[in-house]
Amino acid sequence: MTASALAVLFTTDNDALRFTNVYRFSFSKDKYTPYSQLDITLVDKDGVVPLLCTFKRITFMLNEKGIHDGLIDHADFRTENGVSTIHISSRGFTSLLLGNQMVPGMHYDMSINKLMESYYEFPFPIRWKSDITTCNYIYVKPHCSMWDSVINLGYKLYGCYPYVRYPCEINISPHSEPKERFFSKGEYLSAGWCTNAKNLLSDLHMQDIDGNYEVYNLHNDDADDMLIVRHKQISFDMQYLDEPERSLELTFGLSSKGWRSRYVTISGFEDLDIYDLVSAEDVFENSCICAVDITGSSGGVKTTYTAYLDNFTV
Repeated sequence: MTASALAVLFTTDNDALRFTNVYRFSFSKDKYTPYSQLDITLVDKDGVVPLLCTFKRITFMLNEKGIHDGLIDHADFRTENGVSTIHISSRGFTSLLLGNQMVPGMHYDMSINKLMESYYEFPFPIRWKSDITTCNYIYVKPHCSMWDSVINLGYKLYGCYPYVRYPCEINISPHSEPKERFFSKGEYLSAGWCTNAKNLLSDLHMQDIDGNYEVYNLHNDDADDMLIVRHKQISFDMQYLDEPERSLELTFGLSSKGWRSRYVTISGFEDLDIYDLVSAEDVFENSCICAVDITGSSGGVKTTYTAYLDNFTV
């Protein structure tokens, strides 16, 4: 590998096992996914893994930069032909927000600090950009996750879709002073653009609070350009009692997440994250990074930075 790698596995007996011998890995994060994902195979060259131990956490660094801190979804320790390997599948700790629900109904004077501190006690790796800015209320629908509440809060306060920056840091607004990186044709392996219109809606029709249909309506001009006709009828959204039109805008935004994108793939790894800016010579300029995908093996490390053009593009 052209980048130095370090994985640390933690066991339920509080052992911290360090591995620099990484056979292969794949890492991904996306602004619309509230956690990073890591799939990695390590070689226990020095025989440091205790017999029948249970792994509970993994951290991963490239070039001394932490990129993942996560739960163990699946772990497989195997000895075969005299070689011991550990295969780990992990999601970042912020995935826990998808598995927790708040009491349905109104929650008043809500900020991200209050949301993360006043309901459940999460593991210490989960962080958030401190912000005491409040909105009058959020409405929690039945069976919705805490991440849905984070989305609601971020959209109400900043018109922004929340995202995870660094390992496990929740942000509800774009960070200031983003890094900028221009890749010349000689620096990147490939660059291009994609379209994915399978979820685009053309029209939304929402009831009013009394149940009358098609009181609130919104049309998507992008669907016209793509020759798409998809009408959707939805019930009144209690999250936006005083601004029902914003509910329609949010629903359109969610249906068009990442429908247009542009990307650049490089050899190696650079310290760029969600909402930093990237350019690829002769293809695109100063676009906001919305996804990072990194793969590594004996053939080296490759990184793809993807920028989206959609309703949430800053």
